[in-house]
Amino acid sequence: MCIGGRSPSPPAPDPEVEMERESEKAKEQVKTKEMKQEALEETVSRKRKGTGRRSLLTGSGGGVGFYNRYDS
Repeated sequence: MCIGGRSPSPPAPDPEVEMERESEKAKEQVKTKEMKQEALEETVSRKRKGTGRRSLLTGSGGGVGFYNRYDS
């Protein structure tokens, strides 16, 4: 035997409030997308900077343990 029954259903949402919520959500998505893109560009540029093809044998100080021209 159940006492109390079902709880009343919540009131129907106002269409204007729903539209505002949707627009705010869209704005936030655009904002986060832009921030992610900026962060990605920053990390890519940081990774590219200072990298390149360097020779172990002819580089300054690089590869001394590998090849030492003074050790003959």
